[in-house]
Amino acid sequence: MPVRKKPLAYNSLWQFRNDSWSSLEEAGTQLVLAGNQSRPTDPSAETVSGLLEGLAPIERFWAFPGGQRFQEIRRLFAAGTYDRFAAMVSGINRALVTESYRDGESLEPHGEDGTYQHAVPATEQAPSARPYFEVLVVEDLSEAQERSLQDELRRWRRPDDQFVYDIVVVPSFEDAVMAVRINYRLQACVVRRHIAHRSRHDAAALAPYVGGFRFYDLMDQPPDERAQILARALARVRPELDLYLMTEISVEDLAGRLSHHFRRVFHAQEGTLELHLSLLGGVAERYHAPFFSALRSFSRRPTGVFHALPISHGKSIIKSHWIRDMVDFYGLEIFLAETSATCGGLDSLLEPTGPLRDAQQLAAKTFGSQQTFFVTNGTSTANKIVVQALVHPGDIVLVDRSPRKATRVRRGASWARARCGPGAPCRGGSRVLAGCAPEAQRPRGY
Repeated sequence: MPVRKKPLAYNSLWQFRNDSWSSLEEAGTQLVLAGNQSRPTDPSAETVSGLLEGLAPIERFWAFPGGQRFQEIRRLFAAGTYDRFAAMVSGINRALVTESYRDGESLEPHGEDGTYQHAVPATEQAPSARPYFEVLVVEDLSEAQERSLQDELRRWRRPDDQFVYDIVVVPSFEDAVMAVRINYRLQACVVRRHIAHRSRHDAAALAPYVGGFRFYDLMDQPPDERAQILARALARVRPELDLYLMTEISVEDLAGRLSHHFRRVFHAQEGTLELHLSLLGGVAERYHAPFFSALRSFSRRPTGVFHALPISHGKSIIKSHWIRDMVDFYGLEIFLAETSATCGGLDSLLEPTGPLRDAQQLAAKTFGSQQTFFVTNGTSTANKIVVQALVHPGDIVLVDRSPRKATRVRRGASWARARCGPGAPCRGGSRVLAGCAPEAQRPRGY
């Protein structure tokens, strides 16, 4: 009987996936060794079979190694070509561990043994510092159509692109929702009109990881309405995703009926170049960090410092005969970015009008709040601000008896003219500290 790992024994599906691939490499090696030494291969084969069964429901949600490559692994194992199977698994696991697949180069068969390596030899590959993300494409495609779409998008890559991405293709509404819940590398989604409703795979093992989302029957809905329902569902799960719609009907007729969740609508005849540029542009817009960019620009400007603080844009350390090793330890940038000077160059925390204001607006959009403010005085000041924002004059505030926490909350509550009382924590049946009922916590005299 196959030995399978239990996903519920892990805190996350990513840990289960990483451990499964490492165990699969070890089991494949043992399988080849047993065959070479004329020992029984059944125990190792059962272990491999169980690991493959555990990985089967989830591998289609990642671009690497991808569903097609995973099916190739299963075919090699079923055919008994254990040498090629072990070599392919070893190359994939090594790429997952080192994250070398993030450079965007696909693994291709290399040599007569079927070993899978990068198309470009490792000695010729320049290390890639470009961020990597994945794009979800929702359409019911054949293997040939999926491979054609991948090749077409890869042809548009340029060395000066800011990012590298690869695509994950799923055929159905259910698969799309599960993919965005499971794969955190997905940063965009392209919805096409030809999508199925139910998944062709048994997703019972993934139920604890995808929450209690209810999948309604959408087959009686027109394609455009199905796309909008899917967009709303994805926006609830991952509101930061860039959503795109690709259709075969007139974009002008469709645009007026679409919800605001779609960033852009493409006609199928436009080709994939505009889609490629839009994917990169959408992620670049969210990748932009206004205050960090301004700080980096500030650190590279020649600045004359005329104040008494000791760092002085790094000059006091760079020229020192005694503490110059601090530059080697911390790096030069941390001193060049020293912003305690009063000579200007960046924004003001008290009344931001430039990059700091832009950064706060982006943070508010990220958190879904009306406004977000940055503080530089640590959690003590931040806690006082929160207390004053939430508490009204005359409110009763229960304060933990911990002296450190009580001091922060009491001071903020007193400034808000609220009344504080000690709140003793209760222990539940498991002896774990927990909250108590309000009537058990009411301070004396109130």
